[in-house]
Amino acid sequence: MGHAGGGADGTPRRPRADAEPARSAALSRRKAIGLIAAGIAALVAAVLAVLRLLGRPRPDPVPSPTAPGGGGLVLLDVAAPDGTVLDLAGLLTVQTNGAGQELRDDALLDATTLELVELAPLKRHAEATAALELPATPVCLTLSWPTGHGYSALFADLPGPGHYALAELAARGLHTAQEDIQAQLRQTADSTRVGTIDALRNRTAQALQDCEAAATHAERAVLANAALEAATAAQLAQDDTVALLGPDDAMLGVTFTAPPAPGDSDLAVDRLAGAGRRPLVRIVVEDADDREEIGRWRRCVDELHRAGALVMVQACDSQALTDYDEAAWEQRISALITAFPDADAWETGNELAGEWAGPHAVERTVQAARALAADPATAAAPRVLTLYYQLGQGTQEESVMSWAATNLGEELTGLTDVVGLSVYPQWHPLGAGARRVLEALGRVAGDLPVALTELGYGAEDLDDGPWWFGSATDTGAGREAVARHLTAVALGQPRAWAAPLWWYYLQDEGLLPAGAHASQDGVAGIAQELVDAARAKAE
Repeated sequence: MGHAGGGADGTPRRPRADAEPARSAALSRRKAIGLIAAGIAALVAAVLAVLRLLGRPRPDPVPSPTAPGGGGLVLLDVAAPDGTVLDLAGLLTVQTNGAGQELRDDALLDATTLELVELAPLKRHAEATAALELPATPVCLTLSWPTGHGYSALFADLPGPGHYALAELAARGLHTAQEDIQAQLRQTADSTRVGTIDALRNRTAQALQDCEAAATHAERAVLANAALEAATAAQLAQDDTVALLGPDDAMLGVTFTAPPAPGDSDLAVDRLAGAGRRPLVRIVVEDADDREEIGRWRRCVDELHRAGALVMVQACDSQALTDYDEAAWEQRISALITAFPDADAWETGNELAGEWAGPHAVERTVQAARALAADPATAAAPRVLTLYYQLGQGTQEESVMSWAATNLGEELTGLTDVVGLSVYPQWHPLGAGARRVLEALGRVAGDLPVALTELGYGAEDLDDGPWWFGSATDTGAGREAVARHLTAVALGQPRAWAAPLWWYYLQDEGLLPAGAHASQDGVAGIAQELVDAARAKAE
């Protein structure tokens, strides 16, 4: 666990200090700026009526998309709910939820791999909200952006030079990508769910037609907000249903950051019962040489196995990785193998691509994977590698898909059985962009299974993150929305292995002292939805 997370005793750990100053002053404006997204759809009709009454002449047609690549200037418009076309400063205020330009995360990515091409490409322009120069290769623009559902990773594929409404490009991309999945759901899901998604997609299609008929660039930008709102609603509804398309043996996973009291391990697993999926519990051992701690974990593992759960041992939390030199690291791995020869899986590397994991993160991960592969007791257990999700906030080297392309060498890949992702949406939104990111992760993994191997939302050490999902004001509702949505979309991947390995599961379920926050329904609350989905699939 990296920017966000807690110690093995359940107490929170702060995000890195260099990100702190810009946030606190702006967070009081979270609700106000969040209303920008929530009010968009309701105000669109009134704004358009005013624009049309003004009788402004229709502009030249928006340039038809050219073949991708080849360079050129792209102008992008973004409209506020009152119809005003924002300037770049206004766009960045909405994008960062008022937290300051140092947290801007606009980036150009390779349209297929999502590897980073350019950080902060958006520039001021007198005739539009922003402008950027296209490189010679096909790219998409990404940035965090709100709708009434909260902040998502927005992806806008740039078809060529021209003048566009940013929200329309993003809405068209979502709408087009939904077509194949919807065809699959018609063969699998119940008609009510499919009908709901179809209705939302019809609303998107109509909104996109309205964009094409717009009289001005400003009007088109306003209409684009409605199109994006509809496309996002359709995407989230489809994501909530796609678990039906994933493998039936994908697991529902949680994380134990400390050993619960005797008997509570069974209770924690019982709360996941009935989901139709085998539980997977990742355990986070702080001190592998502490006999008392290992004894508590040993009891916990035995209880979990008796309850029918599988257990994954984490080699080391990412925040502690720099504490070990080579000799100490070898001792830690040896001690863990001795203590848990019956572990069902091992997380060899946690949150690789996070800068806090240090310069030896890959080396330590390879060492752990080699030791596990060489020991007869652990050789057959799957080895899981977790990457840290962020696309445009760190350096170019830290952008997750770029990091993977550079650092996942042949040996490490050969010693890995599952590739996972760690996601903290308050620091790096995902939302409606989740499927595209997980599909890119699948390309990184090749023929290996993929997983959502760490997820958290709403703890004190996460709450300074300026972005929200599900609710701008109710953390519990946001936590439930994040758990439900990202678990469903992750389990719906063709080679899904497990999700969501929720980091604060024991605290959220009240089975550890609420050092981070009060107990709330979280991962356990999605179990019944998975049951309902399984029943619908059977019908």
